Amino acid sequence: MIDNTVPQDGAVAAYWAEFCRAASVPESTPYQAWYFGDTPALAHELAELVLHGPKRATASLAWSNEAAPQAAPVPDGYSVITEFDGTPRAVIRTTSLETRELSAVDAQFAWDEGEGDRTLADWLDGHRRYFARECAQLGRTFSDDAPVALERFELLYPFDRALAAPDGPRIVPGYLPGAVGAVASLHAGYYGPAHGFGAFFEAKVARGFADFVERFDPARDGVWLVVDAGRICGSIVIDGSESASRSRQLAHLRWFVLDERLRGRGLGKRLLGAAMEFCRRAGFRLVYLNTFAGLDAARALYEHAGFRLVDEVDGETWGRTMREQRFEWTP
Repeated sequence: MIDNTVPQDGAVAAYWAEFCRAASVPESTPYQAWYFGDTPALAHELAELVLHGPKRATASLAWSNEAAPQAAPVPDGYSVITEFDGTPRAVIRTTSLETRELSAVDAQFAWDEGEGDRTLADWLDGHRRYFARECAQLGRTFSDDAPVALERFELLYPFDRALAAPDGPRIVPGYLPGAVGAVASLHAGYYGPAHGFGAFFEAKVARGFADFVERFDPARDGVWLVVDAGRICGSIVIDGSESASRSRQLAHLRWFVLDERLRGRGLGKRLLGAAMEFCRRAGFRLVYLNTFAGLDAARALYEHAGFRLVDEVDGETWGRTMREQRFEWTP
């Protein structure tokens, strides 16, 4: 079996602590440390593709994960990516995970893995050879029916490389520098002209989001940012802080916004989908959001995701009188 795990001490532990301090993630948060491939050259090449190229996915043999569960990919899990010798290079976070037979892997996954010429044929050629080597070590017979764990991830750290996302707009599952100001600016830029919200509203968003970032706990909270051309262009948050003091698992969906120039591409639906999948895995029994009447496009997204309107009343939460609404989702 190919064991590409790395001890979580020395330079790796220091690198993880550095990331945690910068991203307001508790240092006690579980993470894995490992390198790509089974040679120094391959580990370096693929780390470089994560940092400077299009690699946002990886595949592993499910049989190897069963034999070494400590190395198996984890939903929403953090990983420190290293060189073959354990030198840390990046922090990533898993965004999706599924298992398929090798023969069922599609061209989109091959493209997202970002290796070779990014075609399915090239992907299959390389992975058949790699998995055959693993099967030989495991004492198994390799075939195209072999189960493969397909993991998609996003780069979180170093921050400059995470912001320089390739292949157009991407959804990054974590904090990036400038997020507080960017999220407040996006809200002000949209709700100011469209609904007459002023400084009170922008300051309220900035204070609330900054407070959330400072107390962020990945076990109950989630933040997803849309990144494009080095800029933060959208966000959505699941704030699970209320669940800590209540008997039922309760979460608040907050700060859902997207730059106008990126609308119509399905990014809003993907943001909401990522947030709600996190809620399902976290076991929340109720998710609520507060908004106001007239945001028809957003309401359609909420209702499509399973939210329902439960309350409607006039109020001044946003600094002026609006028809305020509360939507709730239950599994």
